[in-house]
Amino acid sequence: MAERIKRKIIDFVANDYKTVNRHTEILTEKSDLSKIGAQPENKNNFIQRWYLSLQGEDTPVVSAGAFSHESKAEQRIYRYDWAFGMTLLEGFWWNWQEDLRKENALAVHLLLQPSGDAPEIIPVAGTLSALHPSRNTKSIWDTAWPKIPKAAAELAKIGSSALPALEYASSSLLFASNVLESHTENQKNWFLYQFFDEKLKCPTVEWRINKQVIIEYGPLLRGSLYAVFHGSTELHPGHIRIQLRPQAGYYEGDDLTSIVPTNKFEKDQQVYIDVKPRDI
Repeated sequence: MAERIKRKIIDFVANDYKTVNRHTEILTEKSDLSKIGAQPENKNNFIQRWYLSLQGEDTPVVSAGAFSHESKAEQRIYRYDWAFGMTLLEGFWWNWQEDLRKENALAVHLLLQPSGDAPEIIPVAGTLSALHPSRNTKSIWDTAWPKIPKAAAELAKIGSSALPALEYASSSLLFASNVLESHTENQKNWFLYQFFDEKLKCPTVEWRINKQVIIEYGPLLRGSLYAVFHGSTELHPGHIRIQLRPQAGYYEGDDLTSIVPTNKFEKDQQVYIDVKPRDI
């Protein structure tokens, strides 16, 4: 068993970022900022730095078929953690948080891309983490606190009841004890969504996050995906690439119109982990 960590820092220019014609340009040490129009006085463009990281097991053990108390089949849950941070470059300060959409400001995707005939990866839970208390302790933390232990308990309950053969399921899922609730009494914070990516032709898990989360908890986000693997490695010897793809939304007219600088990178320049499931 080996746990991999992949990290990447991206500096980029976003042009016409509030329109459907938005496009990005990756910056390098040789980039001449004076020639690309990304000056502080240019209100249509901005420069930003993103931090991406992804961590998880790259040789997980496949689980047996559907669990039953009679068969005592063993189920194994694996956790894949991501981090996504946003900041500015010196000399290019601007209020980037203010311009984000209120709803669906950020989206963080984990693409689950099979290579060849690979075992199936099945997401079973996902969390968004936060360090509590928040910046505005009285207004948010006091309303969220009664729900946090309940959220952790529910996740633990899922692990212990659905997969009772796995003794460490509940303790593993209790990592969610600092989970950021999807709703507080007066606002929606985030939600999970699954879809099939039509271009990369793979299942995708999405964290859709509202602007208030950035304002309250800061511009460095962390989340976790819990997953199991099913299938015979002899019959399905391929691997699964788990890729991180964050994006930010500034265009109010369409929730799906976002800045996605990682699209400028080639396949092997992305932040990903190649997961090769194995038998026990």
